[in-house]
Amino acid sequence: MTLEMFLAALIGGAIGLAELIARYRDRPITACLSPGGLLFVFVNASASIVALTAVTASGLTFGLPATMPPASLLVVQVIAAGIGSAAVLRMSFAPAQGRTAGTGPIALLNGILRIADGELERKRALSRLSHNDLAGLSFERDHAALTELCCHLMREFDLSEAQRLGGLAADLSHRDDLTDADKLDCWGLELTRLVGERALRQAAQRLRDRPHEDPRPPAHDERPTAPVPDTDYAADPTPARPPIAKTSRLAASTNGRPERKSFSDV
Repeated sequence: MTLEMFLAALIGGAIGLAELIARYRDRPITACLSPGGLLFVFVNASASIVALTAVTASGLTFGLPATMPPASLLVVQVIAAGIGSAAVLRMSFAPAQGRTAGTGPIALLNGILRIADGELERKRALSRLSHNDLAGLSFERDHAALTELCCHLMREFDLSEAQRLGGLAADLSHRDDLTDADKLDCWGLELTRLVGERALRQAAQRLRDRPHEDPRPPAHDERPTAPVPDTDYAADPTPARPPIAKTSRLAASTNGRPERKSFSDV
């Protein structure tokens, strides 16, 4: 039974670990090793163990036949306990017509995540303010190129993140109470949250190594130009001849029979 509990805890803890990594993309290892992150993983693993204990004590077979080998039944119970506990922990109950936030087991996970958020934000602030990774850059000149470079570093870019960055860029561009350096610091903090400190540092270094203006040679058009026609000696346009209407070779006669005409009359 100890091995089954360990496997169930491993499944539940892996689900919680994956959620932490997806939530804190810039510092996943720091988030997982923080007290809030460890508590989050521990709660998910403990819920899997409790679920496995309840399943085995109640003798649930999930509709499997009685001829099923005991080892296969234990594997199904372990997987169901690990995944089922994660689903139960993320359940939320709210009134159908209400606008208030739902309550339920998810409130426990949200509280733990808020603890982890506070710890990670304090560590991020100290790390970001300890050194200036964007020295030598300008917000007005370099923020668009820096953003494009950081966004293309990611394989998949969320549309909501792009909209948020676009709104922040427009807001900072119209702020007159902030200097260019202040705008650059605010923009760098947002990009750090998106791609991480090391990626932002490398992107800023690449922009600093580039010249601000690339010399472009003047373009020479080698194609021969068509001669301009002289309008003084332009010939008068010849009036178009009216079209000659051809009559049918068969014309109606007075007695109701068609009258045949010769080819010279056509």
